[in-house]
Amino acid sequence: RQAEEALALVRLSGYGKRKPSQLSGGQRQRVALARALVNKPRILLLDEPLGALDLKLREQMQEELKELQRSLGITFVFVTHDQGEALSMADRIAIFNHGKLVQTGTPTDIYHHPRNLFVADFVGSSNILPASLALKLSGRESPASLRPEAIRIVGEGGHPATVLGESFLGATRRLTVDMDGTRLNILLPNQAAAPPVGAEISIGWDDASLHPLEEG
Repeated sequence: RQAEEALALVRLSGYGKRKPSQLSGGQRQRVALARALVNKPRILLLDEPLGALDLKLREQMQEELKELQRSLGITFVFVTHDQGEALSMADRIAIFNHGKLVQTGTPTDIYHHPRNLFVADFVGSSNILPASLALKLSGRESPASLRPEAIRIVGEGGHPATVLGESFLGATRRLTVDMDGTRLNILLPNQAAAPPVGAEISIGWDDASLHPLEEG
């Protein structure tokens, strides 16, 4: 009875008599989860549980795991090297570097306020500005993080930059520019007209988007 209840939790009611060879990759992952849940743990450790799945199935399992955690009300400790997976699933994130805890916080805090160079570079995509350029832009002599989606092309009053390249990414376009000797990536909506390579443009961002970083 408990086994059937555990299978029902992971949407595998009636699958109890199937052989492993008769299950898909996603179903096998659900079975592994049911085996852990049948013991009614207070904390469940999930170590890279979705790493072997293809993208579509991995996204489906992410949503199912979130729903399951909410319905059970127990703590899930989810280990992953996939930053997008961590940001989309977690209530709180802990980032380790060489075995040391370097930052904890909500996904929003971690993404918009990385503590140091490692976190800014590891979580998502970020432009890392050297201390000399950050001093010129903000008056603070420390490296700074500037997310690509925070940068926009402006008509006047911005910072001059030269377009180096452009890539179509589906939902967005990535524009690579040179600003004062530093390469920056800019994310634009895919409908936006991208300036040609070699074009001189003016770029800008909100002051709060330029986030100072600690070394390390």
